[in-house]
Amino acid sequence: MATVQLIDNLVTTLERNINTKTVIGEPVKVENCTLVPVMDLTFGFGGGAGEGKSKEEQAGTGSGGGGAARLAPKAIIVIKAGEVSVVPFTRGGPLEKLIEEIPTILDKVQLVLKKDEAKKEEAKKDEHKKEIF
Repeated sequence: MATVQLIDNLVTTLERNINTKTVIGEPVKVENCTLVPVMDLTFGFGGGAGEGKSKEEQAGTGSGGGGAARLAPKAIIVIKAGEVSVVPFTRGGPLEKLIEEIPTILDKVQLVLKKDEAKKEEAKKDEHKKEIF
């Protein structure tokens, strides 16, 4: 009977805690845009019980159970100016590719800034030379 109660309690807890707000999150307003997170929920559980007798005819019983859950971001729904789009968070998706490219982009921006600074310094030197002559 303990195993049945354990499983009943587990299912009741899951029913209380897992609802549509777990998978489709609360909308978030950012300026004129509404973002709605979409989650991937995976869970599993199991249990078992048994009884038996040893060679010495001693009776025994046992039961056990376990479970696991995983909640991971799957996508985001973007609502802007009456348009709705879904941006998936999949491996190799646009967002992941952009994040992977950030170091390269920053390096290129720094290089451009250094070149721009060098040009400004050169222009100052040229202007100073003109003032001298």
